[in-house]
Amino acid sequence: MDPEIRVGWKERVQFPRWGMTLKALLDPSAPLSTLAVEHVEALDRMRDEEGRRRLVLRLAVPMARGKSRVKRVHAFYHRRTKLSEVPGRQYVVKIPLRLGDSIFEAEVALLPAERRQHFLHLGREALAGRFLVDASASYLCRLPALAPVLDQHPLLPLDESE
Repeated sequence: MDPEIRVGWKERVQFPRWGMTLKALLDPSAPLSTLAVEHVEALDRMRDEEGRRRLVLRLAVPMARGKSRVKRVHAFYHRRTKLSEVPGRQYVVKIPLRLGDSIFEAEVALLPAERRQHFLHLGREALAGRFLVDASASYLCRLPALAPVLDQHPLLPLDESE
């Protein structure tokens, strides 16, 4: 992948698996990407795409300001981390993102929505080696139309016979 793809300090980023697009602040000074969520609920363990049993999180992701624009999605738990901006340890999920023509998997920490002006911040881990952030420009990338998401919950339950 060409590491010289020029992007602005603000861009629209798609979540192909969730069928949604959010405005994002691209922040190469932050080590980890963050996503503002209204609510996180740990569900049961289910099998991921590789057949491993993993914890599933149900997230309420705000699409815009106000309580009426919230989308409920699911993601596999990846790890927990301590961030300086909020007390306690935060959930981290690993999800595919699309910025321009690039689709890549990124670790994203989940933060309380009331603490964020931008719902999605892309940090250094997601940007390094992929993009060159132009601090004087915004919305340089064009995104294709999102394909319809047929199954909001692509996770299959565990086979109880094991």
